[in-house]
Amino acid sequence: MEQLSLISAVLLISVMSVLPVWARTCPKLIKEGKDLLAKTKLSKTDTDKIKALIDESERLHDGGDHGQSLAKIKEALSLLKKK
Repeated sequence: MEQLSLISAVLLISVMSVLPVWARTCPKLIKEGKDLLAKTKLSKTDTDKIKALIDESERLHDGGDHGQSLAKIKEALSLLKKK
């Protein structure tokens, strides 16, 4: 039982040490997405979809959900880089 508590503590510390990295990554990727969107010629449908993903990523980041924020901005960047 004591070993399980130690493992749990180590995992918690590991996760907590990664969160600040995610928090700093989100704004950089969000800015990259906004910059690419401004430079790329897309249909209104594509533009609206990508802008919604970027906005959602920003909202999630501001709410502290950095994992989901990264997922949304990476999806937006993926769509932008395909165009």
